[in-house]
Amino acid sequence: MFGRSRLSRAFILTASLAVTGCAGWVENNLTQAPNPWRRLAPADLPVTLPNSPQFPIVAGRTRTTGAIYTSYMVVLGNPTTLPGENRLTLDVHTLPDSLVGALIQPPRVFPVPLYSTQTLTVTLAREFPGMTVKVADGARRNRYGDYDYAVAQDAANTCVFAWQLISDHDRMLPRRIEAVRLEYRVCGSDRNPRVLLRSFDEMALTLPETVLEIDDLKRL
Repeated sequence: MFGRSRLSRAFILTASLAVTGCAGWVENNLTQAPNPWRRLAPADLPVTLPNSPQFPIVAGRTRTTGAIYTSYMVVLGNPTTLPGENRLTLDVHTLPDSLVGALIQPPRVFPVPLYSTQTLTVTLAREFPGMTVKVADGARRNRYGDYDYAVAQDAANTCVFAWQLISDHDRMLPRRIEAVRLEYRVCGSDRNPRVLLRSFDEMALTLPETVLEIDDLKRL
């Protein structure tokens, strides 16, 4: 009788733990979906851009995905009539701060590498429909290293699309940040792509965790 009672209590305890664990798993996974975008004052964005009358900051947005991804969108002025927003997007991947967070993580919000030939072709066609698009033969360089870009043009407009992954912990990123993805899309009437890329070339990240700049490293 005693043995049977003890087995019954053990079974009930095991079942309760399983249900509790399952509930926790479901609850944790329900929090892994991206939250809706919300407005953020331009002054609270974690990036500083050079003054640009042609591409002023007109809005800021942010959202989180789980506890490790924070995304920001800087909406810039668009002097053209082309569809789509001029914008700078930042995705910050931080490391989980708990064992549960390490075990249950949301899907990565950006791929690594950022683009394949196929996904880049699809993205550029979506961003610049009807325009002639060319991926630059060589990379450019900003404060945080090399980045790739493409140029799109039609009879009246020029657009640029730039992307960059910062993942260098030895020289730039603190251990708390796993990676930072930057993506920049701007259209204007100037025919010189370098003018359109100026904001991306000269931006400065102002994340709470210090991100060293390549220019600073050269002076160390």
